[in-house]
Amino acid sequence: RTTVVVDAEPIIVGQGDAPQRKESIRLAALSAVMQLNDRDMLEKRKPAPSIASTSLPTTVPLSNGTQIDYDRARQFMDYYCRRFKFGSPDISFKASSGRGGSQWEAVMTVGGRRIGIGTAPAKKTAQIQCYLDVVQYLEGCDPDLWKEFVEAAKTGKDLGLAPKVHFHLSDSIGDDIKDLCDQIADSTLYRNVPRNVSGPGSADGSDVGGSRAQSRQRSSVSPAWLERKSKELQRKRQEYLSDPATEKMRTSRAALPVSTVALQLLEHIRNNEVTICMATTGSGKTTQIPQLILDEWIDRGEGANCNIVCTQPRRLAAVSVAERVAKERNERCGEGSIGYSVRFEAKPPRDHGSVTFCTTGIFFKRMQSALLEGSTDLDNVTHVIVDEVHERFVDTDLLLVVLKRLLADRKAKNKPLKVILMSATIDPKLFQEYFPDENGRPADVLEVPGRAFPVDKYFLDDFLPQLRAAPSANSIFREESVVKYIDREMNMVAPVTPTQAAHTINEDLDIPHPLVALTISHVLQSSDSGHVLVFLPGWDDIATVQRLLLEGNWPFNFMDQRKFSIHLLHSTIPLAEQEVIFEPPPEGVRRIILATNIAETSVTIPDVVYVVDTGKVKEQRYDPERRITSLVSAWVGSSNLMQRAGRAGRHRPGQYFGLLSKKQAEVLQPYQTVEMKRVDLSNIVMHVKALQFPGMSVEEVLDAAIEPPASERVRSAIKDLEMVGALDQDQNLTSLGRVLLQIPVDVQIARLVLYGCFFRCLDEALTLAAIMSNREPFVSPMHVRDEATQKKNSFTPKQYRSDVLAALRAYNEWARLQESGQYVVANRFCVDNFLSKPTLLLIQKVRGHLLQSLYNAGVIQVSSGDTSLRFSRGRGVPRELNSNSESLPLLAGLIAIASQPKFAVRTSDVMYRTQQDKNVAIHPSSVNFRRRDKFDREAEGEERQLYAYMEKRQNLSVAGTQGSQAQKYIVTTTRLDPMTYILFGAHEIRATAHGLECDEWLPIGGNVDALDDLRRLKRRIEDCLLRVYEGIVASQNLGLRGRPLSEREHEEEFADADGARPLSAPEVRELGTYTQHIVSILEGYTEEQNPTQSRVGSRSATPLWSPMPRVRDLASGRSTPYSFSRPSTPSRLWRELR
Repeated sequence: RTTVVVDAEPIIVGQGDAPQRKESIRLAALSAVMQLNDRDMLEKRKPAPSIASTSLPTTVPLSNGTQIDYDRARQFMDYYCRRFKFGSPDISFKASSGRGGSQWEAVMTVGGRRIGIGTAPAKKTAQIQCYLDVVQYLEGCDPDLWKEFVEAAKTGKDLGLAPKVHFHLSDSIGDDIKDLCDQIADSTLYRNVPRNVSGPGSADGSDVGGSRAQSRQRSSVSPAWLERKSKELQRKRQEYLSDPATEKMRTSRAALPVSTVALQLLEHIRNNEVTICMATTGSGKTTQIPQLILDEWIDRGEGANCNIVCTQPRRLAAVSVAERVAKERNERCGEGSIGYSVRFEAKPPRDHGSVTFCTTGIFFKRMQSALLEGSTDLDNVTHVIVDEVHERFVDTDLLLVVLKRLLADRKAKNKPLKVILMSATIDPKLFQEYFPDENGRPADVLEVPGRAFPVDKYFLDDFLPQLRAAPSANSIFREESVVKYIDREMNMVAPVTPTQAAHTINEDLDIPHPLVALTISHVLQSSDSGHVLVFLPGWDDIATVQRLLLEGNWPFNFMDQRKFSIHLLHSTIPLAEQEVIFEPPPEGVRRIILATNIAETSVTIPDVVYVVDTGKVKEQRYDPERRITSLVSAWVGSSNLMQRAGRAGRHRPGQYFGLLSKKQAEVLQPYQTVEMKRVDLSNIVMHVKALQFPGMSVEEVLDAAIEPPASERVRSAIKDLEMVGALDQDQNLTSLGRVLLQIPVDVQIARLVLYGCFFRCLDEALTLAAIMSNREPFVSPMHVRDEATQKKNSFTPKQYRSDVLAALRAYNEWARLQESGQYVVANRFCVDNFLSKPTLLLIQKVRGHLLQSLYNAGVIQVSSGDTSLRFSRGRGVPRELNSNSESLPLLAGLIAIASQPKFAVRTSDVMYRTQQDKNVAIHPSSVNFRRRDKFDREAEGEERQLYAYMEKRQNLSVAGTQGSQAQKYIVTTTRLDPMTYILFGAHEIRATAHGLECDEWLPIGGNVDALDDLRRLKRRIEDCLLRVYEGIVASQNLGLRGRPLSEREHEEEFADADGARPLSAPEVRELGTYTQHIVSILEGYTEEQNPTQSRVGSRSATPLWSPMPRVRDLASGRSTPYSFSRPSTPSRLWRELR
């Protein structure tokens, strides 16, 4: 603890507590300064004039009107000098004096010639003016050169090649690579590689095939059966209406505001294809409108013909609403007319006369299957209700595009479909124009009154004085995050122009967690009943506020379960734990619900009277040019504030406490930026291609969205999919693309899973995929961050230092405890190692879902060679598909597949070069962040360090930095060796005089012959996999569920409409042989470079790698390719580095 005393009147005492002395001093000084500022005792100094305040420009216009700044000018000059083989620009300075004071003159010399000059009072400013002057001059001389630079900068080509990576290989392994290439070339698998790599289907995108589609047709029922079912539904409804036990529920439903417009609403639905319903909070729209429609059909004797699908934006909403509606109808969910279907879980209703609540994504996939395969699966659906349509997720916007097509298709079949769009906060004009009526007029809007109690709204300006007066407030208002946040909010200058407003609302500061906790305490102190709902951006914020409540010095003991219970609402929390909040708590217990925007719509939590709102939401933003994905805490729209406040007035008058100033609330945009305009569109492009809109390109389909994305975002997504191999050069789905569509994760992660299956390390591949498609299980509380970092580092392998492999090893150890029934020990393991149990449980669930998709697609059968395998609950990974689960270089290769094209090469102690960035740093949260690990630039014999990364971040919230100046970080990194990178990470490889050039940015030098053979091996195994994907799709088309042919089945008897055949038994055996050899080569290479590091759980007495016999000596038909000496230690990865 450091104490600062200021001799003033009154005496000012500032204190700072921190683990490090320097930080403690800083906090104490900051505390004293804030106290002086609060008492208006600081001298108000005039700010020093900045560059922006002088008359000198910070940007200059080019001939095409583009404004460029200093950073862009420097980037261009670097490109210019490299392009024309000049040295770096030389800047010389000369001081001069004049009437206006001293001046600095900066002169730029390139290639021995002076080409520019800048003058300013300061050296730095003169240099800026010089660069701007030179670039303006050069662009004026040659505008085409500037255009070439702009295009090159989009892909990083303006940076030139990265430093060369050196690759060393022994003759023994080099010979094995050469032999394996020759053996593959002579194989049946390679001879059957499709020459048309676009996969089955014609160029115009015909559907997958007829046989499988026929197998998906729903069995039709007779009119007599439907009539009997309708009468049965009528009978049950009459029993419900006359049952005294349901009278209270019926009365409660009839009292909801939506009942007052029921007849008008039903009439509009009958007479129009599309109904837009604006229903305010508390109207009962979500629970009642589906029932009103179903009951109307039942009453007129056609109940069995009515099948309603109601989409919800979130799993929790779909499940909780379905359970509520079933309860209102005196049914059990999934056993009568009401059911649900969400990711990983389903309780479908009985067919014919039903309402199915599902997430938007689930219904979208169902529509995709129906349109793709020509099935009648959706023909029985009479109504589609899209609830909370204002939550403009990508799936929702694409769903609306497909619904327009589905409406036309159903109209042509004379089977009309009714679409109902519902929301409490909606821009009706946008949707009215998107769904015009038959005469082209905008669709009508039906408004439903709400039943909400008044809510008193308070912003930070209103209750900050009361917070300061709290006994526990002194230490909180000395916290740096709180000080900065309050200073920004309370001293905010109201924007004058739209540009200033945009800058204001986008400024990103950390959430002041102590202030949130203090506000919760204040709310509870000032009331004696009612629950508190707290809106926070993300999981880290939820966990931090929970810890502060449980461990802080408050007037209440939040650990006293007789008075308080804290609940967490987040997508990673198991549904069973989240659903507890809908049940009444014990008498006298007040709930504090810490939630993301999952609680903003659809769900109503009983007896919530107070809302504490940070006004923030986690928002994903993707820059397709720089491939930077950022998850930022963005301000919500003003409509979201209204929705959140409305949560407090559902049961009685409530209060809303917004942790933002009134000025901030006034400048919020009405709605958030829609996802379609800010996220990566790769998956959406895949789904559009699968839907095969006739006569329309992907760009045209997405341009038909209600708010279409920028065309460059679509082109970038298409390019990424071509790199993966999911689309061919004509933008048609390949066989690989069709297989990837059946695996419910991003295409890059899906490829990881496929390779994990083919290379026989499936258990670990499933876990890697689950980790990389969600979030790391490690948590890092601020007060014990160093300890948490040490624990995480203890899990990572030394040679292949990796955040993902660390998470994999931690998960495996937890899963061993969990599966053996040691639940208490498993929970203790989570606490001791800073692991999030909800995240681990989610990883476990995702693994099972991915495994089921592989069985259904036939990939398991192809990899194992067992044609009889089928998925069933409890069935795991076949033992033979885990034979390489201990191979660290293979696991690193799988990570490289999922990371493509995100790789970095080390260039200095702390800086790295990527394909598009000259200088990035590894994020401090990564296990590869090595502050004291020095880089030897002169070590020619040492292989330059290569890394894969999952994400690139840029901190734009640092005061005074522009986008081009803020430091970029690579996050979730994995150390790679050159061989793993070439085989699994590189995409386009070109031979050069000194080695290879990968993806036009990374040169690899060394033994040229060995590098050529390695490139040849990569190409041949990828060609073989094209045949594998073709065989899987052909098998599906023929109704064989993707499986290969058995030994008794003759290949000549099986061919789909395009002439493609399923894989034969010899081809399956060859696949297993060649993938096993590649694993052996990887391990041999790793053992040469770093002895004892290639496998997990190895014993020193057992050789880690036994040189494999020459491939030409092996019989291609054997399932075991070589004699491999394995250690007898257990094979789980968690045992590797205890």
